[in-house]
Amino acid sequence: METELKLKLAAADVVRMREHPLLAELSTAEPREHDLTDTYYDTPTLDLWRAGLTLRVRRDGDAWIQTVKTASTGSPVLHERGEWESPLAGEQPDPAEIARQVKPQRLRDILLDPDITGQLQPVFTNTTHRTTWDIALPGGQLVECALDSGSIDANGNGRSAQIGELELELKRGNPTRLFELALQLHQDIPLEVANDSKAARGYALLQDKAPAPVKATPVRLVRKMRMEDALQCMGLNCMAQIESNVPGVLVQSAESLHQMRVGLRRLRALLDMFRDLAPLPPELEDGLDWLSGELGATRDWDVLADTTLPAISGIATHALQAAAREQARVLHKNMLPTLHSPRYTQLMLQMNGWLRGRQWRPASGLPKDDPLTQPALDGLVPLIRKASRRLRKRIDALDEHDAPARHRVRIAAKKARYAAEFFRDLLPKKEVKAYIGCLSSVQDRLGHLNDLAVAGRLLPVLENSGHAHDAAYARGWVGGTACAATHGLRDALKKVARMKLA
Repeated sequence: METELKLKLAAADVVRMREHPLLAELSTAEPREHDLTDTYYDTPTLDLWRAGLTLRVRRDGDAWIQTVKTASTGSPVLHERGEWESPLAGEQPDPAEIARQVKPQRLRDILLDPDITGQLQPVFTNTTHRTTWDIALPGGQLVECALDSGSIDANGNGRSAQIGELELELKRGNPTRLFELALQLHQDIPLEVANDSKAARGYALLQDKAPAPVKATPVRLVRKMRMEDALQCMGLNCMAQIESNVPGVLVQSAESLHQMRVGLRRLRALLDMFRDLAPLPPELEDGLDWLSGELGATRDWDVLADTTLPAISGIATHALQAAAREQARVLHKNMLPTLHSPRYTQLMLQMNGWLRGRQWRPASGLPKDDPLTQPALDGLVPLIRKASRRLRKRIDALDEHDAPARHRVRIAAKKARYAAEFFRDLLPKKEVKAYIGCLSSVQDRLGHLNDLAVAGRLLPVLENSGHAHDAAYARGWVGGTACAATHGLRDALKKVARMKLA
């Protein structure tokens, strides 16, 4: 299993990184220099890639090596995947030869399938100059650090992409050390987390489609887990959703931004739930607040343009929608420097390091009676009950015509639902399904009311930018619709308040 942290850097910074004193200090020998040519093979319909495999033939001097890798698992930031390689006599791949090393039968069958191997052809080529250091870290940790510069060139369509990448591959030790080393280097030379491999970038050159939005995947817990195991598992699940949507946000996909924001909301809800057991360092909490604010403003204009305004009756809203989309477009464009900023890179590296390194632990380790050492089956009960109590308390105090108060109920409902979803594998199936369904229903209703309230806040911007009549009408429609939508809300919320899960 290969474990790598991949980081991008500007072409202008490659020489500076090659001369970085920290790499010289930690290296066990002089760095090695290689000129590499990697040719990736697949069928015309990209069957290997669709099956989660890549087949690469590398030329390193006079040597030829073929490598098969699986798709990365876990977080898009820390690439963990199967890898097998074997020497070749020349440049043509020999899938049957390497298939003998591959243990999973499904993957072996793919590499031996004549319908696939008979159609293999070069699909893209990476030409790279690589500088490699063998890094020794305190405690016997070993890391291979590879600095690559060059290009990826697609066969047939003339497309290409530049390579400026730093790969930190764990050879022995704890993966958290990769994040610590990356943060040290990032202090001097701006780095960005690479959420995709060179192979993924090469295949992207072959396909004319935007990155797909990535929804939350179910959290997989097992009954023998301790509480801190569950916390780490749930936290990394949220981080994966955030990180997986970055490529879509960078091409200004509204749905990718929405799903990235959902991942961030889930993460913040999780950390709030565990606040007393594993408090987050203030600088990380500030960083998550900052990122949430950056994502939220853009999403508000997306919802206004694509959901709220099209629902308005009585006037044609095409001009208003166009104006709202323009506001959203500007904010989407402004997200690009945010995601390319040193602050964002630092936040992602620190959050991954905190979760993977279980940095909530004191230096002496967790005491035996610490709540995080207890079985998750027992520890989840007070957390689920706390979320339910908070929701009931806010429902009891609610004036349904008070938009900020409704929003606070919505947040509490969302946190209660996330808590149930996080621990779903450890809860009674029938009860948790009904509980989540009820919360989702009322959350949708409160979400609609919140969208109307946000529209009321944003529409004056359009009123003052040449759309006075239509925006004023829309504001009146939004207010009247919100008033009507509150009818019966109290009864629906009382039903939620009566539900118990743990």
